[in-house]
Amino acid sequence: MHYLSATNVARSALSLCGLTLLSYHNLLNAKPVQPALTISVAPSSVNLEIDLVSTTPNTTNKKTSNKRKPASRQSFADPLTHFDYEHWWPSNGWFNGHPFASRWQADAISHNSNGMQLMLNNRGSVDTPDWVSGEFRSRAYRGYGCYEISMKPVARSGVISSFFLYAGPHDIAPNGNGQHHEIDIEFLGDNTNFMQINFWRNGEPAAGKNALLIPLQFDAALDFHRYAIRWSAGKIKWYVDGLLVHQVNAKTNPYVPTTDESTMMTMMNIWATSNDIAAWAGEFDPAVPMSQSHYKDFSYTPLKQCQL
Repeated sequence: MHYLSATNVARSALSLCGLTLLSYHNLLNAKPVQPALTISVAPSSVNLEIDLVSTTPNTTNKKTSNKRKPASRQSFADPLTHFDYEHWWPSNGWFNGHPFASRWQADAISHNSNGMQLMLNNRGSVDTPDWVSGEFRSRAYRGYGCYEISMKPVARSGVISSFFLYAGPHDIAPNGNGQHHEIDIEFLGDNTNFMQINFWRNGEPAAGKNALLIPLQFDAALDFHRYAIRWSAGKIKWYVDGLLVHQVNAKTNPYVPTTDESTMMTMMNIWATSNDIAAWAGEFDPAVPMSQSHYKDFSYTPLKQCQL
């Protein structure tokens, strides 16, 4: 993801009024369906729009290696109870830049018998904060198939918990064209009754027109649930606890990524947002010292074996 936005906006428990949508490296805007809603955000004059769906890089301190492996066509499963360095690696020692308010550190990732924890904490002080967070990446770039995770995002305003597929200019797949490709599942910490989905192909659409909020029948932060992305030629499907909640088709949307242009790595992360994008994820409260998102039982299954 190019990630990212701000100002105080009224919310209810069941809906969001403002939204800024991020890919792994840049600020993007979502587009509403009915009714259209546009919010002007000061001071940066960013126009925020929402797509609300019913169920009925600008970086600094860039890494020097993406540690890439060729595309894998083999099934792979990991309970995430320990760090399997053969298959995964941590983001470590760099900062994505605005709108991220935290930098990546390997020791913000922990594992135990319950799975993996990605931590966000302040290693400085309230007056001089140093927010550190965890990001977990696959070494392999994979193609079409089913990507599944059990996760419990953090319910904290201004904090994003995510599970997504990604390739980009600084993370180029062995077969990749060096452009930004991405398929997202994200949770906005100020309202975890929704799951946000998004996708890009070759860095487009620049305005984030594909972003949608999917209402859930539960608060995702209270317990583990199973989330899945089924990526195939010309289609993306998103699942929650085995139920299809949304799908897109390349026949009607040209931005569905293709393996001809790039395979993608699997990523999971937690990060704090800058307060000038509070209309998207809520205002980040620096007085809370630490938060964690939880993950377990990752699996990748090639399409021929996928049961979704």
